[in-house]
Amino acid sequence: MMLFSLLFPHACAEEEIPAPAHELPKGFCYIHEVIPDAILDIRYAGTHNFVGDVIDGYEAPYAIATVEATNALKEAADEFRAMGYRIMIFDAYRPKSAVKHFVRWAYDEDDKRMQEEFYPEFKKKILMVDQGYIARNSSHTRGSAIDLTITDMEGNPLDMGTGFDYFGKLAWHGAKGVTEEQTANRVLLRKVMEKHGFRFFEKEWWHYKLLGEPFPDTSFDFPVK
Repeated sequence: MMLFSLLFPHACAEEEIPAPAHELPKGFCYIHEVIPDAILDIRYAGTHNFVGDVIDGYEAPYAIATVEATNALKEAADEFRAMGYRIMIFDAYRPKSAVKHFVRWAYDEDDKRMQEEFYPEFKKKILMVDQGYIARNSSHTRGSAIDLTITDMEGNPLDMGTGFDYFGKLAWHGAKGVTEEQTANRVLLRKVMEKHGFRFFEKEWWHYKLLGEPFPDTSFDFPVK
C-alpha cells in the first residue's frame, strides 16, 4: 500500500511525497496542495486494489481534481477537522486509460487474485460491469469525483463496515449487516460531503461527485503523475 500522510503545516512522514512532475491541464489541481493534511492512500498507483496491479495511467500516488471539486472538498475537510477528523483519499481524477484497464480485467475470468478481499460475492467478474460496480464511462474521468473516508487525527480510518472498493451490497448506503457504529460513520461522511455540494453513489459509501461539475461532458486521459 502506498500511503503518504501530508501533515499540516509540513510533511513529516517517513516518505516525503515527491514534488509534482508536470503542470496539470487548466482547471485541475493537486488536492494535497490545497488540503495539506489530507492523507493520500492512492490505491491504483500501487497493488492493493481489486485488480492487484498498478493501474494504467497512474505514475505517482497523487490525488488530482478540478479546482471546483477541490475547493468544495476543502470546505468539507475543514468541517471534519473541526470535529476531530481528517480525510483519507483513495482516488480522485482517473484517466480514461485506467477505466479501460478495469474493463479489460473484468473480462479476464482467469485472474481472481484479489477476489477474497474485494469481490467475494461475484463468481463472474463481468457481472461487476453489468451491475455498475465497474463503469465503462466513469465520472472520475471528468475530474470531480472523489473516493474517500475519514480518519481520526492520527490517521486511523473510521470503521465503515467494508474496505474501499468492496463490490457487494454490504458497501451500499443503508446496507443490512452493518453495525450501528459503522452506519453512523457512513452517515457522518455523507452528511458533511452533501453539505458541501457532493452527491453520493448508492452502491459505494466512499464515492462522491460534485454537483455542478465544471466538465460534465468531457472525459480526460492525462496521466496521474
